[in-house]
Amino acid sequence: MKVVFKIIVPVLLLNFLFECCSELPEGIVQKRFPETYLSLFPDSIISPQKTRIKISWWGDDPDGLVQGFRFSFDSLNWTFTPANDSTFLLVIVGNDSTFRFWVSAVDNEGNIDPTPATNLYPVYNSPPDVRFNLGTEIPDTTFPVASFAWTGTDPDGDNTIKYYHWALNDTNNWHRIPGNINLITLRQDSGIVPNSNNVFYIKAEDIAGKFSPVRRMPDGSRTWFVRPKTGNILLINDYYRTAPTDVNQAISFYRNALDSAYLNSYSYLDIKAANGANIPRIVNPMFTETLKLFSCVIWFANRGNAAADNPNFELAQQTLPFYFAAGGKIFFSCGFPNTVDAQGSIINFAPIDSVTTFQLTTVPLQTQTIVTAPFYPVLESGSPGPDRVRGIIFRAGGFPIYKLPFNPPYDTAKITICIKDAPVSPKVVFMSVPLNRMNYNGNATTFLRRVIGVDFGITN
Repeated sequence: MKVVFKIIVPVLLLNFLFECCSELPEGIVQKRFPETYLSLFPDSIISPQKTRIKISWWGDDPDGLVQGFRFSFDSLNWTFTPANDSTFLLVIVGNDSTFRFWVSAVDNEGNIDPTPATNLYPVYNSPPDVRFNLGTEIPDTTFPVASFAWTGTDPDGDNTIKYYHWALNDTNNWHRIPGNINLITLRQDSGIVPNSNNVFYIKAEDIAGKFSPVRRMPDGSRTWFVRPKTGNILLINDYYRTAPTDVNQAISFYRNALDSAYLNSYSYLDIKAANGANIPRIVNPMFTETLKLFSCVIWFANRGNAAADNPNFELAQQTLPFYFAAGGKIFFSCGFPNTVDAQGSIINFAPIDSVTTFQLTTVPLQTQTIVTAPFYPVLESGSPGPDRVRGIIFRAGGFPIYKLPFNPPYDTAKITICIKDAPVSPKVVFMSVPLNRMNYNGNATTFLRRVIGVDFGITN
């Protein structure tokens, strides 16, 4: 037994050593590449998706760690990401398209899966939409100028909106504009019909040729009325409504003054009525372009007794500089607010540096103006006369026309109440009292007609 044992053991040992040595690797061990997998495997049935689509993937590396992924939609241009998913916005060029996606895992040694995971993703085109911007509703009545602002959206990406199409009064004749335009101002030569009810339509078209629903302004079945332009003068009523007798007197004064020389040759706009309902919500360009319809604007307001009756300086400042640049001219008559917080910036359309901090409480009946420029008539305060009067402190470029003759403690050099921006052919004549309250002797009408006819050169 001992002999047999000694023979068998060496044989088994040799056999074991031979087998072990035969399995030892020879040379350098070959690196194994990572593998990549998509959440949806190839040949899976994928229903058409919207162009905004989320794709998920993962990777496995048998001898290391996956540090990220490279993905592509054309197998030529690749993007690296450490994430396991991403949401893509696929831009299509037709009503529907199919995209192929590739993704390869990258391990911690930089080795890339040479056989990317890939799949096809069918997508369908979503139609765009367009909505008018809130707060830009067209007034019930306008002159033949109208501005419209809108915002277009598209689930496939707002940049896929290629065109907007607009129409006036019917949807048989559409006009196309580029998709990067979101504001339009239309006039009579655009198709606006004066002395008639009008309606505006808009729709969006995307790069695939799909259209949004048609939107209209005004909405529902409503329309807006377009008042025809009459003459070269626009009379703007900025008078407050809390004292009907006062405002009616002002309206009568200006209408009578214009009728006496410009009968049926001026248009009228009330911007205080119905809390400013006649003021376009899109001030620029709509209100500015409305002013440009006229060669001359007569803008009259009250004495500035309270917030409700203060002149609309904000509207004037936003629009009149553009109106002047187009050659427009204005006579502006008003009082200043009781409290003037922003000295030097209360108006930007006349050469006024600031106004006096004190107020002349009342101007007695038949107080005559001091005429400081030739060829203007003397004015006399009426009943009621101006009150709460502030003097104008004008800057270089301003030329005084009238002062009020008050003694100290009021400095007469600072009680200028009417100026113009040039000695001859001015663009602006500004009066810091309501002109209709300076007509006791009837000369306010003569003064206004001189400003329009001589200073501004406006004739019938």
